[in-house]
Amino acid sequence: MRGRGADDGAARRPTWSAVCAMGVLAALAAGCASSRCDRSAEANPLTLYTEGTSVGGEYMSSAWDGDDDGDGEVGPEEGLLYFPGGMRYDIRHGLGRVPRSWQIYLSFERDGTRSGTLAHAAGNQAEVPCIDEESLIVVNGSCSEYWLLVVASAGDDSGDDDADAPRPEEAAPGKCRDEQASP
Repeated sequence: MRGRGADDGAARRPTWSAVCAMGVLAALAAGCASSRCDRSAEANPLTLYTEGTSVGGEYMSSAWDGDDDGDGEVGPEEGLLYFPGGMRYDIRHGLGRVPRSWQIYLSFERDGTRSGTLAHAAGNQAEVPCIDEESLIVVNGSCSEYWLLVVASAGDDSGDDDADAPRPEEAAPGKCRDEQASP
């Protein structure tokens, strides 16, 4: 029987090292491959949203728990807005003037706080390229999928804040109307 020398084992190590390195690189490439979504305006036409409620100068696109009619259930026409990567909404807030403030919340659940949580959007999770007296345009600039809730406020309805309220022409002139929303 012939014994293997030290040279024979050393010759095989680079081969196994190369195979292991190739396996690791393949695994990393498969796990880190970016699944690109098309976030362009052409691939994601503006979607008109006219629901939600405006009460006392405050607008909400849906209830916190998605139960918009208060019947204890989130029906098929209720809930937060589906907000996949690239989605673009033209949200008609019904406030009659440019909102003084707005807040965007995201959830991983359609029924928001009923079965999950809400969190403030950050970075490109929800971009707002335009706000005017009719609309708040919201774009998911990421490739992640969420459910969206928008809150906007026109401020105090006492009339004292009208002098400080942004004028429609200051809200991004023509930008909200340059795009046609699809119903």
